[in-house]
Amino acid sequence: MDEQNIITEETQALSQMDAISGIFTEPGNTFETMTKFPKRNFWLLPLIILVITSVVSSFLFFSDTELVSKMMDKQKTKMREKMQESVKSGKMTQEQANDAIEKAEKFMDPSGLFFKITGFAGAVVSPFIMLFLLSVIYMLFLKTMKANFDFTNLLNVVGLSMMISAVGSILGIVISIIMGELTSIGLALIFKPEVVGETLHSLFMKLDVFSLWFYVLVSIGLVKVAKIKPVMSYSVVFGLWVLWLVITTFVFSMFS
Repeated sequence: MDEQNIITEETQALSQMDAISGIFTEPGNTFETMTKFPKRNFWLLPLIILVITSVVSSFLFFSDTELVSKMMDKQKTKMREKMQESVKSGKMTQEQANDAIEKAEKFMDPSGLFFKITGFAGAVVSPFIMLFLLSVIYMLFLKTMKANFDFTNLLNVVGLSMMISAVGSILGIVISIIMGELTSIGLALIFKPEVVGETLHSLFMKLDVFSLWFYVLVSIGLVKVAKIKPVMSYSVVFGLWVLWLVITTFVFSMFS
């Protein structure tokens, strides 16, 4: 049997479901095997699954009126406080603030069509943005390292790892419904905003078990598909994640 036939058999041996199950059982070997056929799109099915689970999670969220109301009440309170600060500083009059609050609350109405369309649209679009944005960012960093890789394999690494996000999205919303408040499976379950403050709690919401698991898998995948050292892969992947956490949590809170 020649080399071409061996490769063909290996390609046929790793199905989409084999790759998906391998992410949970033996991710290193799965990514290693995947490199033998860099043109196969293993990312597509996990992406579809994540979109479906995100839509289901959104449906469960909107179906729980208590959960939605609690979240929106917090957002409305923050908005009113910000408007009152603008009034006190002279940036706007009380009448202008009241008008702005009234208009904003129309869009923030949980029973409104706009609010639900935005939520479901985000559930559909976000996985696509996450997949391609992360893949491009990792591609740029790997190019600076002079690594040898195929972009499709970067998509496969991120896409297959997103199976973890799919599981996390469902479990996260189920736990939130049980707890009666929006939360994630991690430090946010233990440390409430009343204890650690809104900013730190926002950070803990992002530091959930499934996000950590996702980035560990991505790190393993980059080692296998780009042949870089593990310390370099983990440094890049977790370094970028920490940077994103700082920007979206602490920097944004300074201007909110």
